[in-house]
Amino acid sequence: MEKMVESSRFRSPYGEYTIVVDSAGRKYRVGEDVKDITKKILGYPVGRRLLLLGAWMSFFFGSVLEYGWGTASTTVISHYGWSLAEGFFNYTAYVFFQATICATIFQWLRERGLISLRRSLLFGGAMLMVAYYLFANSFQPWIAYAGYAAIGGIGAGLGYATGGAIVNKWFPEKRGWRLGLANGAWAYGAVPYILLYIFAFNQSDFQTILYITGLTIGIGLMIAGLIVADPPKYWWPKNVDPIAAREAKLKSRELKANPPAVAQWTAREMLATPQGKAQMISFTLALAASLFNVSFYAPFGAAMGFGGGIAFAVGAAGFALTDGLGRPTQGFISSIIGRRKALTIFYSFMGLGGLGVLYAGLAHIAWLWAILAVATGAVSGACFVFDWLVIADYFGENYIGRNWSIPYALKVVGGAFGGIIAAVILTLVSGGTWADVVTSAPITITNFAWSVVFWIGAAFSLIAAALVFFVEKPPTLEQYIKVRQKLGEPIPPEIQQRVKGG
Repeated sequence: MEKMVESSRFRSPYGEYTIVVDSAGRKYRVGEDVKDITKKILGYPVGRRLLLLGAWMSFFFGSVLEYGWGTASTTVISHYGWSLAEGFFNYTAYVFFQATICATIFQWLRERGLISLRRSLLFGGAMLMVAYYLFANSFQPWIAYAGYAAIGGIGAGLGYATGGAIVNKWFPEKRGWRLGLANGAWAYGAVPYILLYIFAFNQSDFQTILYITGLTIGIGLMIAGLIVADPPKYWWPKNVDPIAAREAKLKSRELKANPPAVAQWTAREMLATPQGKAQMISFTLALAASLFNVSFYAPFGAAMGFGGGIAFAVGAAGFALTDGLGRPTQGFISSIIGRRKALTIFYSFMGLGGLGVLYAGLAHIAWLWAILAVATGAVSGACFVFDWLVIADYFGENYIGRNWSIPYALKVVGGAFGGIIAAVILTLVSGGTWADVVTSAPITITNFAWSVVFWIGAAFSLIAAALVFFVEKPPTLEQYIKVRQKLGEPIPPEIQQRVKGG
């Protein structure tokens, strides 16, 4: 049974609250009503349902730059006369700015109270509009790098970081499927635009389509900014007893499959464990494979002669749709069989599914390529969902923002493979030279070159699966004590009580 080790009452601008600390060191701030908090911050009351909608919208409208790129890239590169590498460096640069803002700068500013969620989304929405205006007029690659990649990446990153922050902070007692629901919009939010790019994106209406994209997603992100706010740190719903809720969870089927963290680990402590290091490596490898799928499935399908057909539309749009819809499903499956087993299966399926997509394309079987693209999409977003879930389960909730942001920053590495590195490999293996990498000289990508990059992506997925299964087991209390001692940190009182109590 969980025992409360500390309880203190305080008063804030939102009302009275109690700070409760349980035996694992988890803190709960109980007593303040959600509408009292949001009314004080926003000027009008907002409930948790609207807050969840705001999170969903943040992911939905911020996703288009990432998931729409693969479908739009062929037309964009042809229109501007770029080389394959010049075009896909734009995607890599976008990932750099999106992940950096998400994982480091936003978290740093937010933890210090220097930026609010509302301002983040209002600012992010404006940046998306500017980004697409510049992208529609990128007659030199550097304009796209500054617009789509840098300005757009920051805007999209603010949407992603804000959406995740809302769910994790406002739904501490039932985070699972809500995080999957909102986070899934990061993929399927691009579906309407992917279909637009497939059927109405050509040289004659090139700029108009990009203007429409920037305007709609920018306004959407701004509207989301009007219904979001941050709760106080450790906030907990006042009508839920945190200790009783935790005891009930400990008896549930989900907690038997996914035991809670034995302690609240800081980022420094997390990285001192084999599990923390393995999480960094496996996440980076899986993310590289995932972003390769996002950016190259559509260009590969077009190269195989599927472009413009129904199968191509099903495969390209269906990939993004199942990528998003699969995320809450993945969370549900992992609640039954456990995070580690589920993630091993998902990473393995992503690797093998990618090879299926490759050989269906090389065989020019459009319907099979589409089916396998849609099926692989259902697991390609697993790394993003499980970065939150695994870290919360293994290393606790108190420092989840910082702990999540460290591996997520490695999205930059994954974006390099999913963009510029894969493009360079495709060019060189197809018989091109380094001069062809940076010029607009036409290069016909060979089937062998496509095979090379797809096999690299599959290998990344399968290595990630092996790391998860063999290394990423839940850290123990003994590990926590050893890590604290190794780092010269004192053992928290609540942990000492548990050790003495046996």
